[in-house]
Amino acid sequence: MRIIAVSYNAHGYRGGMDEVASVLTRLHADVICLQECGSRRAVVRLASALGMEVASTHRPFNRVRNAVLFSVPWQATDRRVRDLSRDGGSMRRGFVAVTLGAHGVQMAVVSAHLGLSAKERERHAHELTDAVAGSRLPVILGVDLNDEPAGPAARWVGGLLVDAYGTVGEAPGSTFPARQPTDRIDYVFVNEDLRVLGAWVPTGGDVATASDHLPVVVDLELS
Repeated sequence: MRIIAVSYNAHGYRGGMDEVASVLTRLHADVICLQECGSRRAVVRLASALGMEVASTHRPFNRVRNAVLFSVPWQATDRRVRDLSRDGGSMRRGFVAVTLGAHGVQMAVVSAHLGLSAKERERHAHELTDAVAGSRLPVILGVDLNDEPAGPAARWVGGLLVDAYGTVGEAPGSTFPARQPTDRIDYVFVNEDLRVLGAWVPTGGDVATASDHLPVVVDLELS
């Protein structure tokens, strides 16, 4: 089974809901891990525009809410929302993990957004992998790590899961800032139940203005 998965920080649609929808429509994704997905009403509106269903994190995450969007034939059979620990007055963060099923096959899709400080995001990386890396299901993790591939958070997650773009994508794969990207801080990680066939970062046109991040797109095969 082929799966197109996308991880995208939508920046709360500050570049425009229609612009984000236009970018995502062209990617023909089966699953989308969205960060900074806005209010529940906003992300439901986006999912409707894309002809997809959605599961999202709850209200207290404020600006750093996450969501998983998925298309037919996938159906959500379970959804878990987890907090990540905080440093002082830092923004409350967490992740949503959704179990999807189709044609007798299940997989776990997780959307997360780690902290801004190096200490916090390294701790978040450990908390995140403690929750998802040992899953018995195929796992797709779309995440804004706020960390370059050589950073401690990225190295930790990459030691337990496969960095899809790092495996087959063309360097450098930078995703931030969208207008003139210099940093690769957005990722799709998978476990060994999924084979990475391709990975790319769309550029140019409205993708440079729809958000302050570029999306990461990966082509996967689920046996």
